[in-house]
Amino acid sequence: MNPKPSLKRSTFFNFMGSALPMIVSLVTVPLYLHHVGAARYGVLAIVWMLQGYFGYFDLGLSAATSNRIAQLSEASALERESVLWTALAMNAVFGMIGGLVFFAAGRLLLAQFHIDPSMYAEALAALPWVACSIPLATLSGVFAGALTGREQFAALNAVQLFGIVMFQVVPLVTAIVLGPTLQNLIAAAILGSTATLILMAEVVRRWFPLKFAAGPLKHHIKPLFSYGAWVSVTSLASPLLETADRLLIGSALGPHAVAYYQVPYNLASRVRILPGALARSLFPRLSALEKTSASELADSAVRGLAVALTPLIVFGIFLMQPFLILWTGHDFASKSVSVGETILVGVWINSLAFIPFSHLQATGRPDIVARFHLVELVPFIAFLWWALHAFGLTGGALAWSARCAVDSLLLFIAARFGLRLVGFLFVPALLVIAAYVTTLLLPWPSWPRVATWALLTVAALVWSTVAEPQLRARVLQVVAHRLPTAFRRA
Repeated sequence: MNPKPSLKRSTFFNFMGSALPMIVSLVTVPLYLHHVGAARYGVLAIVWMLQGYFGYFDLGLSAATSNRIAQLSEASALERESVLWTALAMNAVFGMIGGLVFFAAGRLLLAQFHIDPSMYAEALAALPWVACSIPLATLSGVFAGALTGREQFAALNAVQLFGIVMFQVVPLVTAIVLGPTLQNLIAAAILGSTATLILMAEVVRRWFPLKFAAGPLKHHIKPLFSYGAWVSVTSLASPLLETADRLLIGSALGPHAVAYYQVPYNLASRVRILPGALARSLFPRLSALEKTSASELADSAVRGLAVALTPLIVFGIFLMQPFLILWTGHDFASKSVSVGETILVGVWINSLAFIPFSHLQATGRPDIVARFHLVELVPFIAFLWWALHAFGLTGGALAWSARCAVDSLLLFIAARFGLRLVGFLFVPALLVIAAYVTTLLLPWPSWPRVATWALLTVAALVWSTVAEPQLRARVLQVVAHRLPTAFRRA
């Protein structure tokens, strides 16, 4: 039986697996724009966006595979292998159906984007390649779910990073050598994805491990499908909740306003890489634990996240304006800074909610998460529409953060984490709100604002030190070691 890695190690690998692709994009995007051109790169982005939506033909089976395999951590290897083969067979069928639907509907979908006729012809010629990519994606998702269920995050993130590099670099090299047509770019990307799928299968064979001693069984189909169906509802609703603000901003305020919103939003939302990595690491562990132990672990994770994120968010709220002025210029920053400061408040509570979200899905209640998202959708869009017309871009950010707060409250209540956790989060919530209110009341630059920045940041650090026993013990140890040395020097 494979020993389970520590959660810190798993979180580190998942964090790097999320952070390193951003570095790859920073390098490759300018090269694409140079060798392919902005217009063709934009069409390529549209094609991959459409392909990504058809990834919903996974129907949540990747998460269902991860959950079920984690639950079977103490069962026989034959039982786990049977679950994997059943999920692979199901997703192969769903992926082929998705590919056929995309091939049939692709012409109509592309026609909605008013693409230049020559590039539209290139995109149509590449449709068969894109259709083939959908079953590749659904199969890769099941393999990834198998490795997640076995907590093999080092191997999983290594393969996924390899896949991202292949997906970015192979088409770029192809454009330079053979020409930047969409057929060449998309075909090269799909060939790179095929190589990644083969590597993923080999890694699963070794680390899952696969013994090829059991096949798919009918009795696995219903629990996998019923779990995955609710996850797929969440997968459909979440992007709408996440992107409705920008869609309505473009409709209500015009496309130029989207840029003033998108830049600070992207900057603030990067904070969620850490809680995302932690939640991903916790999911298989929570799936395998019994109810009480799972709740205790999730409670501890929320406390640890609050300790880590609160000083960062407080500091970031104050830093947003000077950073945007330095990065984008005074004129752009003046129109966008309030968006970034407001979004950071929502990011703080949303980051903590990653844990009850993962806890509910891991303990067999993905239906609760899905129902919350469905219930929130219409009221959120209505409130967002009103806030945008009443307060402009800041109103959109307020609506997004308010939705995060409501969603988080519902998730914490459903997960039954208890009043003790609410009391624990009271002080950091006050610190985050105080930082936000200060940015509204005091102008930048001013000495009162800088002094308040320093005071609240120090207060957040002190709270984190006091709230986390291990961190407090470490600080006291360092102080006890340093003070005698300082007195001897004096």
